[in-house]
Amino acid sequence: MKTDMNMTIEGITLSEIRTVSPDEDAKKEGIKKTITLRIKYDGLTLKDVFSKAFKSDVVAWQNGASGRKNFDNIKDKSVIEVSAKAPGAGPQENPLDVIIREAKAAGLTVEQYVIAEMKKRQ
Repeated sequence: MKTDMNMTIEGITLSEIRTVSPDEDAKKEGIKKTITLRIKYDGLTLKDVFSKAFKSDVVAWQNGASGRKNFDNIKDKSVIEVSAKAPGAGPQENPLDVIIREAKAAGLTVEQYVIAEMKKRQ
């Protein structure tokens, strides 16, 4: 079943306790207020929420261990896959290693595993 990215969100509010200071100098001096920030997502679509998350994930990747810090190892025009669970993390597990591990866990040869996975996607 495919997720309908145009589905409208209703009744979702996320909360987080945060501190806020008027500026960097005040923050250094310990001048702050503690608030509970509640963000309501009602009326947004899943596409809206994922678009915002995607932008944040892109910035996290660029500033994380895999982006700028790994610049010399990036090939121009390459495709880089990143887990949204930790977009700024270091390089992900090699896909071939994942396939080998999952094939062993399923009691299959790599070839059998790949064929089975391909059949699932047809």
